[in-house]
Amino acid sequence: MEWKEALPLLQENHTGVASSVTPNGRAQSTIVSTAVLDGKLGFASRPHTVKLKNIERTGRATVTVIKLDTRRYVTVEGPASIEPWQDTPAHIKRLKDLYVAMGRVPKGTDEEFARQMREEERSLVLVTPERLYGSLRSGA
Repeated sequence: MEWKEALPLLQENHTGVASSVTPNGRAQSTIVSTAVLDGKLGFASRPHTVKLKNIERTGRATVTVIKLDTRRYVTVEGPASIEPWQDTPAHIKRLKDLYVAMGRVPKGTDEEFARQMREEERSLVLVTPERLYGSLRSGA
């Protein structure tokens, strides 16, 4: 599967399962909200989560985005980078861009959004598409 073929599903659907590998080699998965940002698949995470620790250690992640009503999906595997929480206007803007791309336009003022991000200390995780696969068509 090519990125351009997967892009419509990834841009229109934001429910995903992020998977990483624990130190003992087991899969660890969690539900995330996703969006395409900078040509990569992204999600936000609170600090000190198992998924962030695993991604920091391995530098990799897999995210499957699901179109719930038709059960079509795209899985994106690849190198993952973490933009750790920084209380800077640039980081808060990146988080806002991610939330907007998810279709979750922040309610309230920019300062209210910034305050929420400060309280949650959100990091941004971006997965570079190295391998893509899934089911985009009925009967596939």
